[in-house]
Amino acid sequence: MHKTKFILASVLLFAFACVGAHAQDDKVIRSIAPEATEKLLQDMKVEFKKSSSKKGDEHYFDFTRNGYKVRLTQYSPEDMMLDCVFRGAPIEKVNQWNTYTRLSRASYHKDASGEFCILEYGLDLSGGVSTGAVKQLITRFDEELKKFDKFLGNANDDIVIADVSDEKVENVLKTMAINYQKKKNNAGVMMFDFEMSSFKIRLYNFGGKDLMMDAHFRKIPLEVANRYNLNRKFVRVVNYKSKDTEYTALEANLDCEAGVTEGALRHWIVSFGEDARHFSDFTKKLAAADK
Repeated sequence: MHKTKFILASVLLFAFACVGAHAQDDKVIRSIAPEATEKLLQDMKVEFKKSSSKKGDEHYFDFTRNGYKVRLTQYSPEDMMLDCVFRGAPIEKVNQWNTYTRLSRASYHKDASGEFCILEYGLDLSGGVSTGAVKQLITRFDEELKKFDKFLGNANDDIVIADVSDEKVENVLKTMAINYQKKKNNAGVMMFDFEMSSFKIRLYNFGGKDLMMDAHFRKIPLEVANRYNLNRKFVRVVNYKSKDTEYTALEANLDCEAGVTEGALRHWIVSFGEDARHFSDFTKKLAAADK
């Protein structure tokens, strides 16, 4: 009899624990502090860079999701908004999206580099929402981004590209809202220079069959470079010596000869940004150990 009561009590305690864990996401909030927003993003495994306005009344969280550069702006503890920039979107297309979308909105803009639009998705907390609703805001925006990208005709993630032209590389960079400069080297190879994760990156297009990216860092010993290579899968570290300086380069190649999708290109570019951050942290620890 006592054993039956104990089992019943254990089941009830487990049930209450599950409900309690779920209730954390169901807790009604009418405002959220920037520190709580940081904790929420960390819980969702989102790596972000935080900044604030000069007055300190607005806070910005920049991160990458599925190849898209997203900004979460917290205008006040009561309202926040997600946005993402898309290049090359005419105003007619933007208006067409707004005629049937239910959750997000798009706005048209134009600057010196050309036409672009911003996809936005906001949340007003002042009336009372659950913590889960804030998380859902980010998750649902992932879906909106894919839908909008496909609507613009940019997202062909399942279509295999046989020849990755310079124009195709440009289109991918534009849809990722990456500002770049392009030029050809003496061998006729098109190069695209841009920044990602605060690192200067160069992308090379070798005739549409082979792509390469690199980022330059201070020189590290060959033995250390070799050890790093042994522990990494898709990048390599190489030491170079030019007339004026010696340096270490982080490199990644993508073989496109058998065909590649836009989704693979996006993932490759985003992943290299994370690889550059990882290698930078590695070199900083190395420098600290040398002191």
